[in-house]
Amino acid sequence: MEFASVTFIWVFLPSCLILFYLLYLVQEPNHRISAQNVLLLVFSFVFYLWGGVYALLLFLCMILFNYGAGIWIDCFSGEEDVFKKSRKGVFVAAVLGNLLLLCFFKYFNILWSFARIIVGPKEGLKSFIIDIMKCDGSNGTRRIGLPLAISFVVFQSISYLADVYKRKIQAEKSLLSFALYLSFFAQLVQGPIMRYEILGKQIKDRTPSVELFGDGVKRFCYGLGKKVIIANTIAIASDRIWGLDLSQICTAEAWIGVLLYSLQIYYDFSGYSDMAIGIGKMFGFSLSENFNYPYTSSSIQEFWRRWHMTLSFWFRDYLYIPLGGNRKGLRRTLFNLFVVFLATGIWHGANLTFVVWGVWFAFLSIIERLFLGNLLSKNPIKFINWLYTIFAVSFGWVFFRSPHLYHAYKYIKVMFMGVPEQLGTSIASYFNADLIIAVVFGILLSGMIQRLVQPVYQKAKHVLLVKAIEIVLPLTIFGWSLLLLLSGSYNPSIYGAF
Repeated sequence: MEFASVTFIWVFLPSCLILFYLLYLVQEPNHRISAQNVLLLVFSFVFYLWGGVYALLLFLCMILFNYGAGIWIDCFSGEEDVFKKSRKGVFVAAVLGNLLLLCFFKYFNILWSFARIIVGPKEGLKSFIIDIMKCDGSNGTRRIGLPLAISFVVFQSISYLADVYKRKIQAEKSLLSFALYLSFFAQLVQGPIMRYEILGKQIKDRTPSVELFGDGVKRFCYGLGKKVIIANTIAIASDRIWGLDLSQICTAEAWIGVLLYSLQIYYDFSGYSDMAIGIGKMFGFSLSENFNYPYTSSSIQEFWRRWHMTLSFWFRDYLYIPLGGNRKGLRRTLFNLFVVFLATGIWHGANLTFVVWGVWFAFLSIIERLFLGNLLSKNPIKFINWLYTIFAVSFGWVFFRSPHLYHAYKYIKVMFMGVPEQLGTSIASYFNADLIIAVVFGILLSGMIQRLVQPVYQKAKHVLLVKAIEIVLPLTIFGWSLLLLLSGSYNPSIYGAF
């Protein structure tokens, strides 16, 4: 079920909110949160059931497995060697169990396709390499369906088990609380990836308020506008370009396709994150921020501190630092960076394109660590730093968006070889008033306007006119988005596939 859908906005979310606050009114204070948690858990399971009964059953098994593993790890609390070894053994086994499950569902199809190519008949080395590059796991061999949100659920489970193992938190004894931690529908499908030390406290103790609810409604409206008004509108032209046969595309089209997709993926994913945070606030939760204007970054390192922040912090805390971080010399630091970005690419999808995408950012991060970072920091013309970052990130999106590696190779070739427009579609045919407005707002609202307005807003936020705008603007965005949804402007979220 998509947040940006009529069913969710008009049926699912209002029903849950009405029942949630009815419980707040009729329940005794000492039973109120438990009753509300049961309600949220039921609605979360219904939300997940939208993906199928089979997916829900698997999800329930994952909840029970990680709940039991956490308690088992906590049982070995002594300092004797036998307890330490047992604690570590259970932790490693539980983490491997989660990773094996993720690998089976996410990577079985692509590995099976690779195996068929390798053992199958070959027409020469060039043909073999092209077949490998075109392999995406869907060439008639797809047998395993990807359960909803399995990547996010596995990562939240591993972070919980790691924190229990490191004694940062105690294992959760309440199955209800743990189940809600993994399944809360606001952040289930696309994050943000929440730590139990943050969300677990709120599951047990939170205080909904009118102010928090109002902030949540505004945040949801802004996120809905990002997704429906900007991302979905841009997606029409973006998908059209990326769906063309590469023999029919010109260089200008290719670059426009990269620009459009760069805007589309940002507003699609950050819009979802805003909606998730807004929904959380409506129920009294404070979910972690996931984006901080990443397209205003002046380096790749800064970009990854601003893009999908909860995933970046997860890899930092649960992979980069355990590998040694930057504490074991330059060579080991560079190796750790490579491993982290390779894992980031592999996490995003079962396709060689994501591996190359991860390696691309590993390469950029390594050269920034070696010398480029110092040059960027000393460069007085920060606009050049920004141009470098935007170009590097946008170039990476070619691999992210392409269906397979051979398509990415041909697309990049068109980008830089100068194919004239007469061999492609007329550039003007892609642009209408809606797309132009969406692109203009997409560029301006990617951080430029906010950074200029924020200081002024902080001084004027108590002025009556500003307060009135804060009410009218999100409601206008909501109404506009709803009209687009009712007219059939539906486009599934990009990160929902991961």
